[in-house]
Amino acid sequence: MTAPASLLVNPLPFWCDASMPRVACTPLDLPTEGQFGWFAEQVGGRSEAATYHLHAVMHVNMNSIARRMQPNPVLWTLACAWLGRTLPYTLDGPAVITGPAYDDSDLYQPLTQQMAAQTQKALQAATAWWLEHNYELPVWPSCPTDPAYTEAIAHTRAAL
Repeated sequence: MTAPASLLVNPLPFWCDASMPRVACTPLDLPTEGQFGWFAEQVGGRSEAATYHLHAVMHVNMNSIARRMQPNPVLWTLACAWLGRTLPYTLDGPAVITGPAYDDSDLYQPLTQQMAAQTQKALQAATAWWLEHNYELPVWPSCPTDPAYTEAIAHTRAAL
């Protein structure tokens, strides 16, 4: 079985219930040409690369706050777990996770098999935590540095 080349991480709905799908991410094929246009399609507008891990890049909508895109606590939790600290800002909207850029290129590499598996496992842990604590979802965007969310980060980091 081959690893996904990239992963799409959509925000969770603000109000979750038992019927919610428990899928943390969607595997996607990463095109070898026209990546910036493809990223824009996936994230709902012009994208920018955010690096929180040496072997992975999060491609997020660069105008997500101005466009009032829904906060993405699962993505935020993964970024915090990768960095080993709490980010003082939210990550909003969908994101595509790929491998790093090729040297001297504007093209991004696919995720390695190991990185894809590790990232999927961590995203599943973050998703599970947020679905278990769905009462936290509406509060989280207003105060992401609240110590209560260190549990989400620790739970996700343990899956790495």
